[in-house]
Amino acid sequence: MANKSTTFTKFDRNRFRKIYPRIKFPESISFKSSASIVIESKTFDFNNVDSVTGNLTQKYYSIPNMVIGVKSESNQDKLNVNVFISSIDFNAATNTVQVTIKSSAKFTGEVDLQTLSIT
Repeated sequence: MANKSTTFTKFDRNRFRKIYPRIKFPESISFKSSASIVIESKTFDFNNVDSVTGNLTQKYYSIPNMVIGVKSESNQDKLNVNVFISSIDFNAATNTVQVTIKSSAKFTGEVDLQTLSIT
């Protein structure tokens, strides 16, 4: 999978059209990208299990970049669990992605998954 990047251009939405009102409106800054970007966030619940599988809701044209983070609900301050993405299944016919997240031991908590795809 090749890395892809994009650039963002800053523009003022109140100065988009060439009109000259008597009262000058304050800036309303926005950004435009030179590529299509899909960003998605999903939470997976672990309830005394070590593996969870779920589908992403957005349509993707390639495998997106993914980042995960753990949020434990237990009272243990030092929860010694590693969480990792064990498999990513991309279906090119339907443009859907299925993700399997595993942990090194069974635990109760949440795993947050963020995805980013630039096309």
